[in-house]
Amino acid sequence: MIPDVLPGVGDPALRVLFCGINPGLVSAATGRHFARPGNRFWPALHGAGFTPRRLRPDEQHLLPALGLGITNI
Repeated sequence: MIPDVLPGVGDPALRVLFCGINPGLVSAATGRHFARPGNRFWPALHGAGFTPRRLRPDEQHLLPALGLGITNI
């Protein structure tokens, strides 16, 4: 199981919650969402204007400060 990335005390309110399905092997091994090299989530997140720059999977902890979260089912 990959832990959820959600805003905590002191973070802005959750604006958007991204929900993935069936985490891949790289995500399971690293404990990070959308971690496979070449996954389009991180470039799309930036391209859509949700983040000020393209983040890496190991920077997923920066999302709550932007009012963003990730979970999976």
